[in-house]
Amino acid sequence: MLTITYAPDGTSTWSAGLVLCNTTRSLSELDVTFNHQRSISVEQLATALGSGTVALAQDFANWRNTLSLKVRRGVDFTGSAFPDPEGALAFALNQPSQFPTTGTLRIQLVGVTTNTTLYLLNCAVAGIRLADWLGAAPAFDYTFNGGLISNSSPF
Repeated sequence: MLTITYAPDGTSTWSAGLVLCNTTRSLSELDVTFNHQRSISVEQLATALGSGTVALAQDFANWRNTLSLKVRRGVDFTGSAFPDPEGALAFALNQPSQFPTTGTLRIQLVGVTTNTTLYLLNCAVAGIRLADWLGAAPAFDYTFNGGLISNSSPF
């Protein structure tokens, strides 16, 4: 099971968050992808300290984590099927306004032996794409860019 909830900055409880996915479908069916990048800067700190001959690599914890997945409305949400394709398109066109700022993404994973919740901090929605149609149940590709992944809720 996968449940993903987005809480914008300034939110103080998860109940005020926006549930983007709540499904028992396999993660492979959701086409989940993850990419981690870390910026490491080489600083000439020795010069600043008066030596000038030794360069030190400093890790400034500039983590960038990207999580992407495909959510099919009407399948990944019980009782949220659209009445017609036009209703689905209207929903899609209004989606970007649901993510006006950065926030936190709560990722709840429950499998056969896994039961964990992780938080993608300093997260922004990098992209929303209406990917394909299955009747009036379109699939949305969401891409989230964030910083540190934590085991602790920020609130």
